[in-house]
Amino acid sequence: MSKVERAFSAVFGLFILGVGVYALLLNQAPTPWRIGGGMVMALLGGNMLLASYRGKPSWLSWIGPLP
Repeated sequence: MSKVERAFSAVFGLFILGVGVYALLLNQAPTPWRIGGGMVMALLGGNMLLASYRGKPSWLSWIGPLP
């Protein structure tokens, strides 16, 4: 991974992690959707941050290029 890819991955991971935490704590959605969606988003964002720190591909990169 280049430095630019790692920086972009870190910023995007932080954004996804923030959205997940927002969904868990501040959202008005029904509880099962809020908890499930928030946990998935926070997990993916945290994984993306950790992957950018380690310089390895994240779980979201496994889906391949999207059209």
